[in-house]
Amino acid sequence: MSYRTVLYAIDEDPLAECHIDHATRLARAFEGRLFGVSCHRPSPWPRDGAVAFIQGDPLTIELREAEEAADAREAVFLQRCHLAGLASADAIRDDTETVSAVCRQARFADLVVLPQPSPSGANPGERRRRVEAILQQSPRPVLMLPHSARFDVPGGPALVAWDGSPGAARAAAAALPLLRRARQIHLVQACNPRTDDGVAARPDLERAAAWLSSHGLDVRPALSASELPVGEALLSEGAAFGVQLFVMGAWGHRRLVERMLGGATRTMLDRMIAPVLFAH
Repeated sequence: MSYRTVLYAIDEDPLAECHIDHATRLARAFEGRLFGVSCHRPSPWPRDGAVAFIQGDPLTIELREAEEAADAREAVFLQRCHLAGLASADAIRDDTETVSAVCRQARFADLVVLPQPSPSGANPGERRRRVEAILQQSPRPVLMLPHSARFDVPGGPALVAWDGSPGAARAAAAALPLLRRARQIHLVQACNPRTDDGVAARPDLERAAAWLSSHGLDVRPALSASELPVGEALLSEGAAFGVQLFVMGAWGHRRLVERMLGGATRTMLDRMIAPVLFAH
């Protein structure tokens, strides 16, 4: 298993060059193809058409500006790919709504790379909504890149969050190409000593560690006894281990119980200190 095709979601991003450069390093590391998906509101008028009679129309101006901004984002993406020496990279313009476009194009990729929504960027609430929806609907795993840290293709420690759920198992499997490059794998199950039975959880944790070890990985299973919420406990463990990659299922609760993302996922989305691979 490898990431032979990597999709990068081109969006408004103050750290676009840093994030695109990471995507190019991933594509190079796995000898794969990188393509960017650019979404914008399309102008219904030809760029060189005779539209003088509506040039002052606010909607026309907005559409034209959106198209020009999309052109600029695509140009930056292609420029960074060229500077990285990627032999196979291109940008695809999808004129539908962003979430639908990314999730549709993800069907033709092995991995989706997405920047963490920055609270200081434009329209932070709308960008956060889009990111959450992509995490919920993407047919492929999503590697989210933090907006406030520098990072490289993981080669140091990684943390795999385990809770025995199908989402955790799928995330661990989806992350195998990256985990094979990690120096150590900390397989961590958060366990609240007030409410959880750590003894009962240990057998499944050990079996998960054995499965990962069968792939040639250096796996160190651990029950993290903490009364902190799960997301905070994982971040604390990750900081202690100096991890360069987190891996976790993108659901903390069943959809019927909680319509939005689970609590641990939201915490990681808000406060990530390293790239996080999500799968659901």
